[in-house]
Amino acid sequence: MKKEVLTLLEKQDYYKLISLSSGNKKILSILISLSYDKKSVIAWRAIESIGLISKEFSKLNPEVIRNFIGRLLWMIRDESGGIGWSSPEILGEIVKNNPGLYSDIATVIVSFHEEPFLRAGVLRAIGRMGKISAEIFDYAVPVALTYLKSPDPVVRGYAAWALGEIEASEAVSEIKKLEADNNQIIFYEDGELKEKTVGEIAEKAVAKLLNIK
Repeated sequence: MKKEVLTLLEKQDYYKLISLSSGNKKILSILISLSYDKKSVIAWRAIESIGLISKEFSKLNPEVIRNFIGRLLWMIRDESGGIGWSSPEILGEIVKNNPGLYSDIATVIVSFHEEPFLRAGVLRAIGRMGKISAEIFDYAVPVALTYLKSPDPVVRGYAAWALGEIEASEAVSEIKKLEADNNQIIFYEDGELKEKTVGEIAEKAVAKLLNIK
């Protein structure tokens, strides 16, 4: 089954992947196993597809996904380290696809920003979850604003992007300060990994926020 899942991810055939997952929880474990190497586009597609599949599972048996969420949170906290490094991104995709069912874990996801190895993933999750509620917005925006000044260009880029996605129009002036940042990062967008400068990401976020205004 893993080989078939990998083939479908390579083809970006999410429709067939969802069909394959019907009633089979094993696919979630397979996708987790493919999500670790974030230098690979397959890992990002696996992360994205978990969100889509969680929506289908939740229509019939949301408890399956609730248990899966518990497993991901355990992976983050596990002292063996490393195995939960993609968990914030995966959790963000689950909330994005099921905001009415699992928005209660959004603030929990954001709370992991204090762990340096999870920070970029948390910012990614913030952006993917979007403007779910006033409570989450009020909690997430100050967190993302803080990381616009991070020494890590990946974190700066994701912070700028997240603020754009969550529609934090009050952050425009701070994001604009990054428009001249020429540090390049690898960024997953539209099913592909792309090389972008932090400045390019910041410019796009500013344009989006000014349009919202």
